[in-house]
Order: sequence, then C-alpha cells, then structure tokens
Amino acid sequence: MYLRNNRYVALIVCIFLVSAGWLAIQAQEPRRNPEAQKLKNPEATNGESIEAGKKLYQRYCASCHGPTGKGDGGMALAGGTPADLTDDTWDYGSTDGEIFVAIRDGVSSDMLAYKDKLNEKQIWQLVNFIRSIGPKK
Repeated sequence: MYLRNNRYVALIVCIFLVSAGWLAIQAQEPRRNPEAQKLKNPEATNGESIEAGKKLYQRYCASCHGPTGKGDGGMALAGGTPADLTDDTWDYGSTDGEIFVAIRDGVSSDMLAYKDKLNEKQIWQLVNFIRSIGPKK
C-alpha cells in the first residue's frame, strides 16, 4: 500500500513539473501576430517622422516605458513591468505591424489600447521612434 501511494505521489509531482516547465517555456516565447506581421508601415522613416513620434512618446509612453524606453518609468516604480523598448526581446512581436497593433489595440490591462487617442499616422510615427531607440538589425 505504501509503495502504491508513493507511485501516485511521484506521478503527480512529475505532471506538475512538466506542466510548470511547459508554462515557463510558453511565457518566454514571443506572442507573434501573423496578421499584424503583414502590415506595412506607410510612414516614411525620416527625421521628421521620428521627431513627431518622439513627441508622442514623451506624452503618452514615457510615464511607463521611461524617458529613454528602458521600461523604467513611473509605472515600474509602482510595481508594473513596462517593456524595455531598447532591448532585443519583444514579447508581442518585432515587426512594424506587430508594434503598430500592440499600440493600437493594447496587449494587457497595463498596456491599454491607444486607438481612441492616436490616429493611424501618429501610431506609425510612434513605431518609427520606437524603432530608432530599439535594437539595431
């Protein structure tokens, strides 16, 4: 009887460990958006667009993502975990279209949608600015 109970306990522990490992792997993988990947940035990536995006970033994004995009804004101090936009880890995809959709539609209760505050041109300008501070390809 004792040996039989040990087998059940061992089985339950194994199932738990496999599940925990699978969840950890899932949490590390970027959430890619195939439809958003198809979107092409219609806004020219030039100094004017990047500067316009920078102004929008300072107004709408810096309070969470920090003045330089490192994720160290006030939200980080309040216990949130804003993304570091300067590193090469992009949780919601790294194409212009995926960044656009993340800004437009939001990705969580911490990163809300901006489609009611910014028009498409402004969001693309933000994408261009984020690209200018992000990892170089």
